[in-house]
Amino acid sequence: MQNLLISLESLGLAKAEALVYSDIVQNPNSNGSQITKRVDLPKPSVYLALDKLYQRGLINLIPGKSKQYQAQAANIALEKLRAEFNSNLDQALAAIKELQQHQPQEEFIHIRGYDNFIAQFKAMLANTKQELYIQSNADLNQFAPELEQLSQAGVKIIIYSFGCKYDYNFACEEYYDSAKPCSSAYRLIVVADYKESIMSYGRPDNEYRAIYTRQELQVSLLSENIHNAIYWLKLYREQPDFTYPCRLETLAEQDIHISGYSI
Repeated sequence: MQNLLISLESLGLAKAEALVYSDIVQNPNSNGSQITKRVDLPKPSVYLALDKLYQRGLINLIPGKSKQYQAQAANIALEKLRAEFNSNLDQALAAIKELQQHQPQEEFIHIRGYDNFIAQFKAMLANTKQELYIQSNADLNQFAPELEQLSQAGVKIIIYSFGCKYDYNFACEEYYDSAKPCSSAYRLIVVADYKESIMSYGRPDNEYRAIYTRQELQVSLLSENIHNAIYWLKLYREQPDFTYPCRLETLAEQDIHISGYSI
């Protein structure tokens, strides 16, 4: 009973309407006085709820000396509620988008928490139309449905991966760097359609941080980073005896990221 009331309220019924409706479902052909005795509501609230439920087509009125009510067929009533809910949701979404168009957007959005990162990343994937560049040591199978959908739509997916090796069933160009160690911490950089990017790091079960942006310079720099990593990997594969004589002896070269990645 309590679950039904919660569900009805989540679909847009007021608390009194949900109580009265659920009572009528259990006690068909009841009048207002009978319903009032069973529910913990004042008589005016019951009759107001009955009027609103009737106007919304959720209950039927049986004419007579004493007005009696019965619930509309469940499939019809719930479909009405679903349609109203979806309509209100669409209107709210359109209104929010209209408001956001007139607001200045932050160039860089800072994100905390792995779940929040996942939500932003999936939103990026949903908007990708042409190309997707990824640098990551994470298992991308957690995004397999979205990546599979992109590959089927003809999106070119390029992945520079390192650390643990994972097998992917979606179509992609993967370049795996076996020289870098496995780690429980993630490093994930993504560029979509050369228009937006997200970079993130941390442990999913602990502190996880990310920065999302559509800022052109940042998108360009992250794209270069991914491309250059693949260029170097290809060079090492084609020239096994190649040595790296161009080290600069900098702090950046000495740094080893928690994901195991290093320059």
